Amino acid sequence: WADNSANTAKAIEPLCQKWAEANGVKCTVKKFNGGTELEDALIKGNSSGDVPDIYEGAHNGIGKMVANGILAPVDLGANKANFSAAAVAGVTNNGNTYGVPWAVENIALLTNKKLSPECPATLDAAVANAKKLIAAGTVTKGLGIAVQIGNTGDPYHWFPLFSADGGYTFKQLPDGTFDRTDMGIGKEGSIAAAKRLQQLANDGIVKASVTYDIARETFAKGKSPYFITGPWQLPEQEKALGADLMVCPVPNWEGSQFTSQPFLGVRTFFQTAKAKNPVLASTFLSDAAMTTEFMDGMYATDPRPPAWNESFTKAATDPFIKAFGEYGQKGLPMPAIPQMDNLFQDWGLAQFKVASGSDPEKAMKEAGDSINKRNAKLG
Repeated sequence: WADNSANTAKAIEPLCQKWAEANGVKCTVKKFNGGTELEDALIKGNSSGDVPDIYEGAHNGIGKMVANGILAPVDLGANKANFSAAAVAGVTNNGNTYGVPWAVENIALLTNKKLSPECPATLDAAVANAKKLIAAGTVTKGLGIAVQIGNTGDPYHWFPLFSADGGYTFKQLPDGTFDRTDMGIGKEGSIAAAKRLQQLANDGIVKASVTYDIARETFAKGKSPYFITGPWQLPEQEKALGADLMVCPVPNWEGSQFTSQPFLGVRTFFQTAKAKNPVLASTFLSDAAMTTEFMDGMYATDPRPPAWNESFTKAATDPFIKAFGEYGQKGLPMPAIPQMDNLFQDWGLAQFKVASGSDPEKAMKEAGDSINKRNAKLG
């Protein structure tokens, strides 16, 4: 089963069918309109036995799927070293690896070379440049750094700035897993990030009312030097800016002990616990999916930075893929634990309130209290 909203299912089909024909079996790819529809079908089908042998999806559903008994562990074996460390961390849960990662996705800093000829070395430099351009009337106030917030907030796109001031979601342990009892919203780092956000709003660098459409349209028109977004915006912005488009990491604040990180999504092939053909599924994942030929084939149709090192090296001849991929290697895999689902609503609302002028400490602590109450019910 696969999501048909991007080119993922289209990429999988010929690769799977080629392997199936060579091995005297049949491969059928059932297509779904979005990851949520696919996930709902898996949870429902797990009770009746109507599940695929393998499905493709984002790693951040692993915690929920393991809790529902849907996933079988997949041993990456000697191939573990052939994947990026961040991708392996993303598919690791309670000491087991679940699935074969094939691509990573994250946001970065799209930059207009006409307004910023080089990638900013620090966030201080980016802000200073944006202030100068706003003062000159070249750049729209509130879009010195185009980042979507909107009336429900958008912590996913805030996270590179949030982490740059020490904010975190759940404490990451040395083995890459997360301590679900140590939630960071409402703690010191989140408050520092919120205070900084309010200062940026007061200085006209960001604005609470900026939506995705406002951000992308303003950047495309050359009225914003920087745009925090993902590779899905490359076609539109390449068309608008041409050779003036550049992809940069979101830098750190000057002299800071903290590192700006994007959330990292890991696209993965999963084996179901109730697969009708478990041996065949396992063989496909080990003999077909974990090969450079397969990973190159996925990238050719669905060009996201590959999780397979050799394929990423090839893909990195594209400077945009290289820039997104290298920043992503410093990213934080989205915590694949059920408690993560309770963060975004309160965290996003707190972000909007702070950018609109509410007290940063109060807003973050209230959000943290609300999240902790709901997570307490999960045990």
